[in-house]
Amino acid sequence: MGALPETLSLHMRVATLLFAAVLLAACSAEPSPDQLKSTLTQHPEILYDAIRAHPQEFVTLLDSAARATSRARQASSEQAEERRIEAEIAHPRQPDLRRGVYFGNPSAPITIVEYTDFECPYCRQEHPVIVELFKRYGDRVRLVVKDMPMPFHPRAMPAARMFEAVAMQDASKAPKFYDVMYDHQERLIAEGDRFLEETVRSLGLDVARAKRDAASETVTARISADVAEAQRFGFTGTPGFLVNGVLLEGAYPLETFARIIDRQLATTRSR
Repeated sequence: MGALPETLSLHMRVATLLFAAVLLAACSAEPSPDQLKSTLTQHPEILYDAIRAHPQEFVTLLDSAARATSRARQASSEQAEERRIEAEIAHPRQPDLRRGVYFGNPSAPITIVEYTDFECPYCRQEHPVIVELFKRYGDRVRLVVKDMPMPFHPRAMPAARMFEAVAMQDASKAPKFYDVMYDHQERLIAEGDRFLEETVRSLGLDVARAKRDAASETVTARISADVAEAQRFGFTGTPGFLVNGVLLEGAYPLETFARIIDRQLATTRSR
């Protein structure tokens, strides 16, 4: 879907450059746009001859034009994202923090809510980012993990159910289960229930109880509530994050999280 505008933009730049070449080659007064269009339509060989005579110059110009278009588009996108983030800092979204699996300092000034899918490769990609955030900010951040297993990931729902079951049995073991799922995601995908049960056993928990809890209506209700909340906020895929209410959907670099967190910490200190 994004290729068409870029192609059109490049074509427009090509046309501009070719028109400029005709002007440079002409000895007469500057023609009007209509005259240029008519001349080029009737005599395209003018353009062909100009390109053949100066191929490297045209390649350089086109490359420069394409790069300029890309930079302008990226800058515009970044500015729009900054404006969106500023607006959400002023009017943050309000997730239900009465439930979820909590990691870190419960009274931290920064709360990151993650809507996750243990089979999602992009969630796995973000796992080291979360780890680095805890290293950088320590007790100033906490993570609240909520479930958003995508229907096209067959291992995601069983993993989400077992994650909730682990938290019900011993909440202190849930962060380790979370880490293992992402550190060894390939095993989850390849081995499924066998890997889940092995992980629960390695945490020193009761596997039979965990399986019962995972299949319970309580866990079903928790996951359904998490998915409904994520959809209410507009998330359509994973990972999804709320950083003190500021929405980030998809895989973001550490710097994006840090920029939002630093801004919010500065605001907190100034109060």
